[in-house]
Amino acid sequence: AHVQVLPLEPSLQLAGRRTTESDSSGRFAVDQLADGRYLAGFFHPKLDSLGLDPPVRRVDVRGGRDVSLDLAVPSPAAVLDLWCGERAGRDTTGVVLGYVRDVHTAAPLERATVAARWSAITLGARGARAGVEEVFARTSAAGWFGLCGVPRGAVVVLRATTTTDSSALLELDIPENGVLVRDIALSRSENRPPVPVPLAGWVHDASGQPLAGARVHLWGTAVEARTNEDGGFRLVALNAGTQLVEARMIGFVPLRRVVDVTPDSGAHLELTMTEFPMDIDTVRVLAARPRSREALAGFERRRRLGYGVFFDAEQLELRRALVFTDLLRGVAGVSVRSTDMMSRAIVMQGSSGAVCAPALVVDGLRLPTADLNVDDVVPADLVRAIEVYARRIQAPPEYQTTDCGSVVVWTGLRGWMARRLSRPR
Repeated sequence: AHVQVLPLEPSLQLAGRRTTESDSSGRFAVDQLADGRYLAGFFHPKLDSLGLDPPVRRVDVRGGRDVSLDLAVPSPAAVLDLWCGERAGRDTTGVVLGYVRDVHTAAPLERATVAARWSAITLGARGARAGVEEVFARTSAAGWFGLCGVPRGAVVVLRATTTTDSSALLELDIPENGVLVRDIALSRSENRPPVPVPLAGWVHDASGQPLAGARVHLWGTAVEARTNEDGGFRLVALNAGTQLVEARMIGFVPLRRVVDVTPDSGAHLELTMTEFPMDIDTVRVLAARPRSREALAGFERRRRLGYGVFFDAEQLELRRALVFTDLLRGVAGVSVRSTDMMSRAIVMQGSSGAVCAPALVVDGLRLPTADLNVDDVVPADLVRAIEVYARRIQAPPEYQTTDCGSVVVWTGLRGWMARRLSRPR
């Protein structure tokens, strides 16, 4: 930083201004100042990039004592207040600051248009609305611009244009503090033929190992290359200026980097790609057996659709059944057969025409039907509702089988069937 100290009192004018440079730690010293009042300030490219005048401090030197004075670039909050107003600090918007220059002459471009666009979801009285937001700014006579209203912590796409020139599309990350400094050099011109320039570099992982076969692409163009065994690549950009380079490789997070390509020497990049995280969060599967009211509500809803045969509690009472299989006698498409002198089984005709065993679902629990005497498992006096689907296609998806129909039973006793099946037989 170029630090200046100027005397304010007439008696000190003959001494003139004093200047010095700050060192690598930002420290400076001005020696042998006479007693009196002074103004102190500094110049630095950081201030220029923010479009700010040098901050000035008043200093009193008395009695030959040393004076400690800290000079600083304004904080992001102060920069936001200055260029975008106090409202910017409250509505979490930020600002992009910088200069627009001609890439060949480095001359500032007056009245260039800088535009930023981003995706946004707006919440209003009519709900959520997805769309694209856009803000504009014009450069001053010095080529400087301040683009207010961009979202903090978000990604925006930015472009600078004049009547004859245009920059490439640039993808920029707006920091959480709300202030981003980015100069733009226009990369194309209608008044000049394109001059190819080299853009080379190296792609590696976080440990420094080269990545061979990575795809490096100049965004918005057809220019791309693959990295060699050493991770190196070389592109030929059709125009100099501020460009956006993208690197992709299977297993790694895509990387985009804004780079300034000069007409004389092009640019050289070192790209570090990060592997996709392999950690998987704990997966918890939560389920609950249907409650009686919820189950019967589903029963009534399916009965209104009319795809099967339905028996409610009143209809089952009229059947006067001693065992469960007696409740199914006479139902079209359903047969009850004796497997031995003591056991019975429910059978239907499958889609292929052969006899099959239907799915048996009791209170949402699908029971194994092989070697199972249904009458021993499901007491008839506990059944409150039955759904019979003689054909597979009639059954709801959660009760379907691959070839046969389904019998769905509701007892209304939550957890009763699970406890019964857990007992040793």
